[in-house]
Amino acid sequence: MTKAARGFAPRSLLHLVLIAFTLVLLPLILLVIQNSRTLERVNRLAEEGMQSAVTDTRRASDMNDLALDMERTIRRYAVLEAPELRLHYLRLLERYRKEMEPLLRAVDAGELDVALRDQLIELVDLAQASGAKIRERVEIFDAFNQANVELDRLAREQIDVRINRIREQVAEVRRRMWLLSGSLGGASLVLVLLFTYLIIRPVRQLERRILGLGAGVDPDERPIRGPAELVELGERLHWLHHRLRELEAQKLQFLRHLSHELKTPLASLREGADLLAEKVTGPLTVEQEEICGLLVDNSYRLQGLIEQLLDYNRIQQVQVYHQPVDLKPLLDESIEAHRLTLENKGMRVLLELDDRQPLADNHRLRLVLENLISNAVNYGDESGEIRIYTRASEQEYVLSVANTGQSIPEADRERIFEPFVQGSQERKGVLKGSGIGLSIARESAISMGGRLALDSTKTGWVRFELGLPVYESKEQINE
Repeated sequence: MTKAARGFAPRSLLHLVLIAFTLVLLPLILLVIQNSRTLERVNRLAEEGMQSAVTDTRRASDMNDLALDMERTIRRYAVLEAPELRLHYLRLLERYRKEMEPLLRAVDAGELDVALRDQLIELVDLAQASGAKIRERVEIFDAFNQANVELDRLAREQIDVRINRIREQVAEVRRRMWLLSGSLGGASLVLVLLFTYLIIRPVRQLERRILGLGAGVDPDERPIRGPAELVELGERLHWLHHRLRELEAQKLQFLRHLSHELKTPLASLREGADLLAEKVTGPLTVEQEEICGLLVDNSYRLQGLIEQLLDYNRIQQVQVYHQPVDLKPLLDESIEAHRLTLENKGMRVLLELDDRQPLADNHRLRLVLENLISNAVNYGDESGEIRIYTRASEQEYVLSVANTGQSIPEADRERIFEPFVQGSQERKGVLKGSGIGLSIARESAISMGGRLALDSTKTGWVRFELGLPVYESKEQINE
């Protein structure tokens, strides 16, 4: 099927569909025509067989009746010698002869054929004899009647044979009809499968390219084989794939330049805000001190956002190192960074850590932990809990960060991992996020050979699960 498909290149999808329907219907049309002719032939055989059987049976029966009438008539003539009886006898004899000839042609009587013809000659001569002579020779009718009975039996037997033969012919015709029906039906099925393959194959190729487009993998350079419309669509997807890669590269370059450009004026803003807060330029009123505090806090916040942009750009270019990492210091560092917010919201942090270590990149793992803990602090309930616990199996080291709070809507559960996309839930705090924290966390986890997923199965809790390779031996470390 594949070779036939490669050698067949329809000009368009419409052309292919029309050819498919035509070729699939053609065997079915031939099947209907052939079955119609076959049924007509079977009907003709049955009709001819029944008509011949009825005719021969009727003739055999009529000949028996005529033989009896002839005997009665000749016996009466032998007694009465009336000319009209003799004439009636001759008429009966002629009728018998007319019935006998076609019956003997239809029935293979053998010696009985010769005997009946000889007896018929004697019966003709008998009509010329006198009454006394007829009475002496009338016993000839015993043998004649016996021959007619035998002919009737022989005719019925041969009629049964012919009927059985017709039945066999009808059965053979029926068998051939079923064989032809199966062959043409199979041909139609093969054509259906062939054209289904011809249509589905380029569609599957397009589907794989669209999925690759969404996953960001390198496009398949092989051309689409199929109708012109699908080939053209494949070329457009190929162009779109390369165009998106160019746009992605431009986006990363823009973020890199923007981040570096923002750091210089930000440093000046932070220096000025720090000088004002330290009262280098003179004493400040309470209101001025409050404004200076806002300037300092927001400058630090702006620095964090810029660093996130740099991290987003960096994780796609910097080499990944795999080594055993001790989670406790990284977690303590991330929790300490949010200590004031945790105290203001009255949130508790519970740690339950496994003794084993994950195999990860220290810097990327820090990014993941900082973003997950920041997400739990900022979206968690007031006076709520944050639970950080781990478990290790032979295949995977799993870290879970869970916080009490409103579950993430189903429509947002995948989109929250996309860059610059924020969920519909409101962030609890004055400062708003950039929308790339979870994206950085997931890409960092994937780059380390792990995974990051959201678990919303437990009501009242939002849990993120980070899966990493578990450290087994030194052979796993990639310097």
